[in-house]
Amino acid sequence: MKLKPIIPCLILLNTSAHAQSLSGNKIENAPLERMVVTGTRTELAQSQSPVSIDVITGAQLQQVSHGTLASALNFIPGVVTKRNEKDGYTVQMQGFDGDHVLVLLDSQPLISPTGSSVDLDQISVLNIERIEVLRGAASVLYGSSAMGGVINVITRKQTQNSGKFRYQASSYTQNAIDSGDVAGLYQLDINHNIRGWQGSVSAQKIDDPGFDYDENTFAQSAPSTDKSFVNLSLARDVDDLHLALKTRYFSDEKTKLRYAIPGQSGDISYLSDVEQWQHDVSLSKSQVWKINGRYLQHDETSGDSNGLRDAQITLAEIDSQYQWQLAGTALVSGLILHRDELYQVKQGTSPSVPGTVEVDDQSRDSVEGYTQASWLYGEHELVAGVRVQNDSDFGVHSAARVNGLFALNEDKKGMWQLRVGAGQSYRVPTLKERFYVFDHSNLGYMVLGNEDLDPETALSGNIELSYHGSSARLFGANNTSSAYPRLSLRANIHYAKAKDFINTVTDVEASAQTGLLISRYENVDRTYMKGGDLSLKLSWQKVDYQLSYSYLHATDGDDNDLADRPTHQIKSNVNLQLPYDINALAYVVYEAGEHPSSTQTGVAKDTWLSVNLSVNQRINQQWQWNAGIDNLFDEHQDSDAIAQGLLDVRPLSSQRVFVGVSYQFY
Repeated sequence: MKLKPIIPCLILLNTSAHAQSLSGNKIENAPLERMVVTGTRTELAQSQSPVSIDVITGAQLQQVSHGTLASALNFIPGVVTKRNEKDGYTVQMQGFDGDHVLVLLDSQPLISPTGSSVDLDQISVLNIERIEVLRGAASVLYGSSAMGGVINVITRKQTQNSGKFRYQASSYTQNAIDSGDVAGLYQLDINHNIRGWQGSVSAQKIDDPGFDYDENTFAQSAPSTDKSFVNLSLARDVDDLHLALKTRYFSDEKTKLRYAIPGQSGDISYLSDVEQWQHDVSLSKSQVWKINGRYLQHDETSGDSNGLRDAQITLAEIDSQYQWQLAGTALVSGLILHRDELYQVKQGTSPSVPGTVEVDDQSRDSVEGYTQASWLYGEHELVAGVRVQNDSDFGVHSAARVNGLFALNEDKKGMWQLRVGAGQSYRVPTLKERFYVFDHSNLGYMVLGNEDLDPETALSGNIELSYHGSSARLFGANNTSSAYPRLSLRANIHYAKAKDFINTVTDVEASAQTGLLISRYENVDRTYMKGGDLSLKLSWQKVDYQLSYSYLHATDGDDNDLADRPTHQIKSNVNLQLPYDINALAYVVYEAGEHPSSTQTGVAKDTWLSVNLSVNQRINQQWQWNAGIDNLFDEHQDSDAIAQGLLDVRPLSSQRVFVGVSYQFY
């Protein structure tokens, strides 16, 4: 299957404002300001972004992840990670599931082999500078699939020669399949300047044996995985022009024993074999204009060993942007050409039985344009934007949104800010939602696409009040030195009303006729998402503490609760800087109040708690070590309850003990 050519993009109109401070006052005891790009597509200070952005740094990623993005996002307030049926991980934000949260790499989209949901376990944390998380509607800047928010993975831009190797070993102590099984994580990162070109080579390998809750049963709880990541890049600056070329390769092999067929030889296992290539070219001029091109090819064979299917997925996109300052107004505009293709076939059961085409070379194209304007009024900022998309199958769609940032009170002790936003968002049905045929009749179920699906739309709004500065101000004290910690407070309420929300529902009539459980993608007429988030951060001498609480109430138009969404979430972490360059981190995740789906017969467990500990130490300029334990109390779902059709919200996880070492060799 070949990708049809895409017409090269016209250099578009335009873009945005450079970062400007809302006030010249410097807040006492304030930490160094981070720069972010996701909220406005232009670089500006995090505190000056009219859209609230959460950031997790590369250093934090190495503490809380095991090579991929899946576990790292548990560190971000209000973000829910879920393990899916293919043993990958997706994300939820403000009630919107992974199909409605857009995952970007350096502000460009990643491929999504299961619809719109990008598998977070297929994104390496190697060579990441930071991750920016925008919770809430972002369709104006990022188009379809950004109804619930955006996760933007920003990679490092190397300017110096460096080389680093890291190895980490881990073991599922309570649920190891074999006592000798050890998971290995290997990372290599080399950067070198060659005749004016900054070259980078990074590689990562993850070898995980999986785990099993009950050694007396045949089925294995979690698969063994073998993942490989390789990134190559070249970049060069010529005057004020920047040229970058990148190639990324990913492969993932999974095997999980499922069952044996009585009276037959051989075992049935779930298998997955993924190979993905990604190529990027970008050319930019300072903060004025940029053009990015991306092509991804994703080939996957997956399913039970007696019913495998092959899928070929391609994505191609050209994204151009221009920005300027005009009479006190900052403008950013962009034009995007996008194409998706999908081909899927179910393999034949023998050489004499041919395969069945399930999705026959389906494709969709879109042309999208956006413009956003920003106005400064003293210490306040107003941002308004509009996006128009012409889709090859669904015609023209548009979205408009306005955001405001208001400095309520600011002095050298602290800063109160109010952020408000309201507007529209939309999502076009994916190729899989429309044409998918997932036939597992041998296991008693099928999932079918629906060619008659309509695009989703939503109206949403949010209000956020925040404070950043010394806690002395809140206690009425005059002394703002080390006696009082730095403090950040945020309170956010959000509301969204979605129309034609796409969900999977049970086809009762077809199920009765076939004797199978038939599920289809359908539009839900009305869906409501409302809730709030509270977060607190304290930084005092060598201690950093964070606590957050999120509440969500998600229902359909008949006031039925939507399944698979926690009502309550609490996250807490404390980071301690100890003597001898030792850093210790403890973090807790608690979720409660999920509702069963229409196919579940009851509730076995609707709460869960995870406690995680890690410690690392820099011995000298070259050597560093780390160790820790995940899921301290080995909280995990009950396989018997799942088999009985009961809801158990605890994740498919295991206690894991790990230890690692890294060496900076130049």
